[in-house]
Amino acid sequence: MSKTESLVRQLADSIANGSLSAGDRLPSIRMAAQDHNVSKNTIVEAYDRLVARGLITARQGSGFTVAAPSHAIREDDAPRHLVEAVDSISLLRAQLDQNYAVRIGDGRPPALWMAGIPLRSFPEPNGDTPNDTSGYGSHMGYHPLRALIAAQHKMDGIALRPEQIVTTFGANHGLDLIIRRYLKPGDTVLVDDPGYYPLFAKLRFSQVTFIGVPRGPNGPDLEQLRTLAQLHRPKLYFTQSLAQNPTGTSMDLATAHGVLKQAEIADFLVVDDDPFVDLPNPTGVRLAALDGFDRVIFVGTFSKTLSASFRTGYIAAHASITDELAELKMITTVNSSRFSEMIVAEMIQSRRYARHLKKLAARLAQAAQKLKSDLATLNLRCKVDPGQGYYAWLDLPKGVSDTDLAKKAATEGIFLAPSSFFMVHPSDAPSGMRLNTTRTSDPRFLRFLQRELGG
Repeated sequence: MSKTESLVRQLADSIANGSLSAGDRLPSIRMAAQDHNVSKNTIVEAYDRLVARGLITARQGSGFTVAAPSHAIREDDAPRHLVEAVDSISLLRAQLDQNYAVRIGDGRPPALWMAGIPLRSFPEPNGDTPNDTSGYGSHMGYHPLRALIAAQHKMDGIALRPEQIVTTFGANHGLDLIIRRYLKPGDTVLVDDPGYYPLFAKLRFSQVTFIGVPRGPNGPDLEQLRTLAQLHRPKLYFTQSLAQNPTGTSMDLATAHGVLKQAEIADFLVVDDDPFVDLPNPTGVRLAALDGFDRVIFVGTFSKTLSASFRTGYIAAHASITDELAELKMITTVNSSRFSEMIVAEMIQSRRYARHLKKLAARLAQAAQKLKSDLATLNLRCKVDPGQGYYAWLDLPKGVSDTDLAKKAATEGIFLAPSSFFMVHPSDAPSGMRLNTTRTSDPRFLRFLQRELGG
């Protein structure tokens, strides 16, 4: 048992046996680290796990207190893999609760950036069920939308037919379908490291072993990918070829080719999750552009570029794969939201989506340039220049703890996303954080950085 697990068990037992009662205040991070003779990072991780399980609560300016019993999830009431999965998405809980005034660590752009999206009433139905808007529609999804998605991919030089597309409730639903259909407990997969933490939670919940492939400025480390693929014989490799979350890095031609070559040699499929595929003029190489959906399963979404409330995404792959995933979709959710898909299709067809993307890309470029300039004044820089998607990875100066920095920021109403959330092994995480480029111009964040890191 690790130090973190031991501490979590000790505090959970104290709450269960009444040694700690509802409303009792826990020691500060610093004091707890001294009391238990462990690092502050260990205390932070232990407290975060207890928060995720509902045993303690964190309030801005008040520290950590024991939660009321009705809010607690007893460890013996939930399977271990569920507890671990919930632990790993405490960052997502902070994003959904929206208790912070400044949200640099959020995954979405500010509401103002999306306020100009013109939504019309539902379009007249056409395509698969012309006279019935109250029915489920095709289990593959709304055909006109799938045809428009296929046409867009063809414009990017990627041959794709509507029959190779199945719509989903966003990218996360697509990832869930893939995991359910092709993996079982005990299987091994590869993932980007750092990578997409909600994916890690899904894999933990499904009791799938995941091995991290180090992510560099041009994509995954090919030598490490080759070694890990030979050693572990993974079934899948989950990656992002463009604008990766959280680093903002994209694959160059040599790296994309190398990934597909290793997939062929070691006989695994590559799941390419790309929420920013629709942004104009991406820098980098899409895996599907080289593979033609032979070994690539592509996951796309409109949630990042439109409203997350639409929950509209899709999977593009070989027709045999999308047929199987559409069957699983019927079993688990019957179908996706036809009304949402009709609205998105109408926006694409009317070119309103294209105009929105053009405006979004311009704002993103401006915000990225400002972030780069602001960081330069502090002698800081991101792993790669910001502007590819919403995210940028900031390596912190030597001796600066990202978790301590995030805790200090939280007391001032500033939400930061430390590197540990995105690493396969959080305890080994380098000191850094994911920045949301669309939110970093807030002067409160800049004043905080200046005071804490300005030197």
